[in-house]
Amino acid sequence: MDFNAALQDVGDFGLYQKLLCIFLVVPSASLCALVYFTQFFTILVPNHRCRLSEDDTYQHNASIFNTSIPYEDVNGLWVPKMCEMYDPSSVVYISEEGYYTSNVSTSCQYGWVYDFSELYPTIATEMNWVCDNDQLPYQSQTIFYVGTSLGCIVFGLVADRLILDICRTRPLSLILSFNCRVAGLECFTNSFLPLIFRFFVGLQYLFSKILFVLSLEYIGVKKRTIVIIIWSMGYIVFSAICPWIAYGLRDWRLLCIITSAPLAAIPVFGKFVPESASWLLTQGRKKEAVKLLKTVARINKREYPEEFGERCYDKNNEDTSKDTTVLDLFRTPRLRLNNVVLAITWFVVYCCYHTNTQNASNLGTNVYDSFTYSSLVEIPALFVILFGIDWLGRRWPVAFSSLAAGIAGLIILIIPRDAIKAHLGLALIQRVTITIVYNVIMQYSAELLPTVLRGRGLAFLRLMGTLGLYLSPSIVYLSMTLPGLPLVVSGILMLLVSAFTLSLPETLHKHLPHSIEEGEMFGKNQNLLDCPCMNKSSMESDEDADSPTEKA
Repeated sequence: MDFNAALQDVGDFGLYQKLLCIFLVVPSASLCALVYFTQFFTILVPNHRCRLSEDDTYQHNASIFNTSIPYEDVNGLWVPKMCEMYDPSSVVYISEEGYYTSNVSTSCQYGWVYDFSELYPTIATEMNWVCDNDQLPYQSQTIFYVGTSLGCIVFGLVADRLILDICRTRPLSLILSFNCRVAGLECFTNSFLPLIFRFFVGLQYLFSKILFVLSLEYIGVKKRTIVIIIWSMGYIVFSAICPWIAYGLRDWRLLCIITSAPLAAIPVFGKFVPESASWLLTQGRKKEAVKLLKTVARINKREYPEEFGERCYDKNNEDTSKDTTVLDLFRTPRLRLNNVVLAITWFVVYCCYHTNTQNASNLGTNVYDSFTYSSLVEIPALFVILFGIDWLGRRWPVAFSSLAAGIAGLIILIIPRDAIKAHLGLALIQRVTITIVYNVIMQYSAELLPTVLRGRGLAFLRLMGTLGLYLSPSIVYLSMTLPGLPLVVSGILMLLVSAFTLSLPETLHKHLPHSIEEGEMFGKNQNLLDCPCMNKSSMESDEDADSPTEKA
């Protein structure tokens, strides 16, 4: 009997698993959302202009701007330029208020003043990351993503076995506790050190999802989609809450402390986090695994089969798995094509999703409302995933959603620049469609990869996704030229995803491939236009009789 069969005997979605959802899955989602979204609200840059004197404030008599600050037209409104002032060395005359006027503009000579009527002082305003340094807020996000990529390599590709050992209970508690300390240190510095701390926070960001992964190991295959929806819903809710925490605190240091404080509780409650029984079996620690499964049976009020101890073993073909490497993903033609397409898709989808997320503050609306709407709009995407992918399959939802995201981005080209609500609406459409692709592609990839390569393959694809994150800050930086331009770029990239994914085979109603040979033959008899909702019987008829019994 393998672990999955034993889990069915003791209950694969009983009270024990529901408690895991409450105490591990939802907290994992909240930690991921708060750690990730906090960074956006610590680098926001409000409207600003050149400082004219030591006691100058942003809100001042409008006559000052006629004499000291050049104007520019923004969406039909004349506002002071944020990075220019009239050159005091070429004065034409001095006004009654004591301000000079000139026909020659220059860069800000005495620093900047900021409009804090809606926003609050952030690290960007304290360090004056504006004008010639306006790329630094985006670079700080890139540094976070570099840390995330390195963490993916170290804890995914390089240390595939080690990660299973170090991410258990007490070591996990120490790691998350260190993450909390790093986030705290980031709050008490005004130098380049925050960028270094962002790297370490990114390095450990992967660990915020480990609680979720540990929970999934105790949940039956048929119920995992529901648990994924629970995690995603928790992530969405806390993503929508984060802007209002920032609004209420109005202090970027306090925001860092409040959102990272829950990590400090992990060492206290870490001893209640269960070990992974399936992992213990792979390590030959059968007695400990049996003890944990007895606990699951007791809480689920199920009878534990005593014969399990005599016939329990792992059926993952370890000898075959040990001989495989990441390079085996590209050794055969069909696997190579599938994995190249998946790698491109992960790269683009990660890039476009995070571009849309970051660009929410540049759409001309209240930044708190924009982030909230952008988060809540992902809820319909979850219902599409929950009820749609078992009807349409995996390939067509990805293709259709990518196409819709691309069209929404291109429409922005013909929308007037001052149509702020139209830009916001198209951005939300793009957000919900990219979210569908973002979630489906993770399950789709796991089903396409052969069992012997699934762990390494997903680690590789996750790495490709994090590489796509490097582009998103640069794309968002294009909003300095035109606010909707990042959405246009994302739209073009998503159109490419729509075309590429049509070359992938459908996995719905299919036995999943186990060996490399089965992965190479998977979907060979499918046609380009095959769709489960149109020809379900034909899709099921070509299942290989010798394929494993695992179902998508």
